[in-house]
Amino acid sequence: MRVAARIFATDKMIATMGKDRTFGQLRNVASLPGIVGKACLMPDGHEGYGFPIGGVAAFDPEQGGVVSPGGVGYDINCLDGETKVLLEHGAYVRIKDIETDCGKSEAKFVDFKNSSLSEAKILYFMKREEKESIYHITTKTGRCIRVTGDHPVYTKEGMKKAATLKIGETTASLGFEGVQYTEPSDEILVDEKAFEAAFLSKRGSNEGHALEQTLVQLNKTGLLPLKFSNQKLPYLAKIAGYVFGDGSISFLKKRKGVIWFYGKENDLESIRADVSKLGFTPSRVYKRTRAHKIKTHYKDYEFVHVECSFKVSSTALASLLVALGTPSGLKTAQEYSIPKWIRRAPLWMKRLFLAAFFGAEMSAPATLNKYNFYAPTLGMNKLETLENNAIEFMTSIKELLGDFGIETSPVMRVKEYAVEGKKGKTCGYRMQVLATPENLTKFFETVSYEYHSEKFKGACLAANYVRLKEKIKEKRLKVRGKAIALYANGARPKDIYDQLSDIYTQESFIRKSLWAKHTDEPRVAFNFMSFAEYKNGCALGEGGLAWDEIETIEKAPFDDFVYDITINDENHNFVADGIVVSNCGVRLIATELPASEVRTKMRPLVDLLFKNVPSGVGSKGKLRVTPRELEEAVTRGIDWAIEAGYGTRQDKERTEEGGRMEGADPSAVTEKAKKRGLPQFGTVGAGNHFIEIQEVQEIMLPEVAEKFGVKKGNAVIMLHCGSRGFGHQVCDDSLRDMLAASRKYNIPLPDPELCCAPINTPEADKYLKGMRCAVNYAFCNRHIMMHWVRQTFDEIFGKGTGDSMPLVYDVCHNIAKFEEHDIDGQRKKVCVHRKGATRAFAAGRIEVPAIYREIGQPVIIPGSMGTSSYLLVGKQGAMENTFGSSCHGAGRAMSRKQAIHTWRGNAVAGELEGRGIIVKSTESDLLAEEAPGAYKDVDEVVLSVKEAGISDIVAQLKPMGVVKG
Repeated sequence: MRVAARIFATDKMIATMGKDRTFGQLRNVASLPGIVGKACLMPDGHEGYGFPIGGVAAFDPEQGGVVSPGGVGYDINCLDGETKVLLEHGAYVRIKDIETDCGKSEAKFVDFKNSSLSEAKILYFMKREEKESIYHITTKTGRCIRVTGDHPVYTKEGMKKAATLKIGETTASLGFEGVQYTEPSDEILVDEKAFEAAFLSKRGSNEGHALEQTLVQLNKTGLLPLKFSNQKLPYLAKIAGYVFGDGSISFLKKRKGVIWFYGKENDLESIRADVSKLGFTPSRVYKRTRAHKIKTHYKDYEFVHVECSFKVSSTALASLLVALGTPSGLKTAQEYSIPKWIRRAPLWMKRLFLAAFFGAEMSAPATLNKYNFYAPTLGMNKLETLENNAIEFMTSIKELLGDFGIETSPVMRVKEYAVEGKKGKTCGYRMQVLATPENLTKFFETVSYEYHSEKFKGACLAANYVRLKEKIKEKRLKVRGKAIALYANGARPKDIYDQLSDIYTQESFIRKSLWAKHTDEPRVAFNFMSFAEYKNGCALGEGGLAWDEIETIEKAPFDDFVYDITINDENHNFVADGIVVSNCGVRLIATELPASEVRTKMRPLVDLLFKNVPSGVGSKGKLRVTPRELEEAVTRGIDWAIEAGYGTRQDKERTEEGGRMEGADPSAVTEKAKKRGLPQFGTVGAGNHFIEIQEVQEIMLPEVAEKFGVKKGNAVIMLHCGSRGFGHQVCDDSLRDMLAASRKYNIPLPDPELCCAPINTPEADKYLKGMRCAVNYAFCNRHIMMHWVRQTFDEIFGKGTGDSMPLVYDVCHNIAKFEEHDIDGQRKKVCVHRKGATRAFAAGRIEVPAIYREIGQPVIIPGSMGTSSYLLVGKQGAMENTFGSSCHGAGRAMSRKQAIHTWRGNAVAGELEGRGIIVKSTESDLLAEEAPGAYKDVDEVVLSVKEAGISDIVAQLKPMGVVKG
């Protein structure tokens, strides 16, 4: 620890903090670079992301101080540790195992611009404990993912949190799993001696010291000595596999090595990209129109097509491929076999070789009728004199597929494949992947095709389709069994039909099940969609993705670590188990209405507030703004809102920072964050956010209360919300930069969740600009909702009521600000992080609005739905001990899972109504999660800050009506 850690709490409060990682997180904060004074924890503190919630810390730019998103407010949304993350080379890893390999691997992700698959470096790995619950989401194709409720899942409506998903919604899934990644060995495949032998076997001599020059080139590109562990070997495995099919190697006049590749233009571009990754320069793709005549057993064919190809003129690469066992010259006229090193390679690398070869040579997924697939077929032609070699090669392919558990037919000679070629008569052989449903899905999902996007897409969609078809067949089989059993027990056929008939188990099927003997499983229903219909209706883009309907969602208890990763791409998603997977504050509004009068109309008032101010998870506001207007709002704060007709200049004077943080820059915010923010302007959200109508029950400091404009017995309104999805996305997007910055600037992190960047760096500057946009969004959000609250009171209590509802104050909870404080006897400008804490400046500070400067800043402390809230005032003790900070609420004492298991939402509402508190919420479970008993004793929290001399109690506020998300 670089500084001391200090906790401001009574013994009772401290006891509740010791149940989780709160103290350890505070200690970690005290270890960050450039921290000054002390690391502070407020009495409502509890475990958070990186920083404990209720944490306050100041960092000195001149001493290498940092900015950390964790110190402002951020949650990681995680997956179960067994989740399979698909990587670049078609291998997967369990997400929990990425910790030891982070920074080396590239994960598959979806480019949302065209719904295609791509790869990006995994920048950082995160894990945390989850002690509440996890969601098991299963689709109709049987793909299942286990995620925390906040983890976004890609749907037709964009990314949605798992907790908000409903049965019947569609998610994006990929019908390809790959095989598990295993670490390759350091065994040398090709050394200089082996390469020299291959080089001379094709060149015949070392004329002009070509060998030495070639060796220098290969050493520069890191390809010699070539080991299994070489990161470029996977590309060589794919390229070699493709050359075995639609490629060729030749050495012109026994001198210059040239490799040609033939295929579709977009697929050739993928090969060109991999050649470049090896360190060689491919030619452009050439196109030429060619006329062909082919004589077969059936008939002669003549056709014209555009041939696409490119070449790599490189003796080094050509010789290296030969050294790896790749044939050169005319393949039909020579013996060759599967390279021995492929047989010893890890399974995922064998897949690359086979999939590239199949991309060139194996038939594409296709149906022989509407529902059933042809067996994927591999053919081979050789001169008749090389017949045994053809059998040996095809048998080797069978054996390799056997390593994946894939069954194949015997190797068969096909007389129709024979042709008369330039070198003589050839013989043809073929083998097939057996077309049983289980075997087909295993082939499509584990091996599939490389370097042929159309075949890969077809395989992914075919895998999903076969899964769906088999589920229908399984259902029909169960219905048949039930029907026979019911009939045997005396049930009438008509009753059986009525009970069991369905869209795919119609009366005719059940009737046949009763009267005919059946030894085979039933066929799929005739009205089940064809494969062509499935492709037309469910395919998503050209990358093999498909829309997959959610069949079950189960929220289950969970107590273990959960994990997440960040990739180096603005799309920020990845494929997990086949599925494509803020500033907050509070303001207090005074009224001239007696609480007794308001209470008489509480039910219609709560109902109308619920209608007029949208709330709930993913809620959308009734205010529609353009992207340009959003940028103006997050730049100018409530100045924009006031000019748009919301609120008054008096409100601005009573808002922290005047409702606008200078230095906000929309260019530092991603389009994704702006897109999330557009529809949520003027919405409460969910969780612990609320609108609460309260009674000023007690006044402790009458003179201060009078200055703040609150009177005993009157009604006040407390509004708690933040920057919604906009702010969360700003944090989410910045995390990638901060993780990279932590490594770039060699910052030792006691916990990876405390990723950060030195204050005077581009990364910190960008984050602060984006964070200020989120702060201004939140100011506007609360300001707009306050306007609607006033309008609601006008409707209920008469026009003009809202004109007598002044804002007491608006204070931020999660924020980082540059402020001047006295540290070790010197006045310094530091960056103060307040996470789940509120500013509590004492009298005299210029930051306090002029109307309150003589008495100090208002501090607003929400309780829970059934307990008191408080209005406090900042004191000098806060300036001396907590960087002018105080608590921000009651703080959770119980996890949401425990709360749901302890209370029922309807029971909570009923109990509160019995105490005269009307509550309205979008979901019953939310009321259970937010039950008063799930929070700490707010009276004890407030007593802690009073006794510590941080803040003084001005008034106690009692709830009368609550609107929750």
